[in-house]
Amino acid sequence: MPMNSYDKLGLLTDILKNQSSEQYMTKDEYEQINRLTQSLIADSHNDPNLLQALQSIQQLNVDNHQPFVDQDVNQWIEILDNTSLT
Repeated sequence: MPMNSYDKLGLLTDILKNQSSEQYMTKDEYEQINRLTQSLIADSHNDPNLLQALQSIQQLNVDNHQPFVDQDVNQWIEILDNTSLT
């Protein structure tokens, strides 16, 4: 059964929260973040704030392969948590 956008946002949020608490991400988590952000960006129902956050996550994920800065993660999680998918 394919994941819907709501499930993808939830999974992305969980991975980001885990990375924030652990200050570490596995190669699989980096790849999962990339797949999730690509899929969600392709979704035409995204609001501009969510789209900007997803693009930022994806860009930093692809460029750095380092744990994200907590301030960025907290901002992204707030946006993801407050997104209403219709």
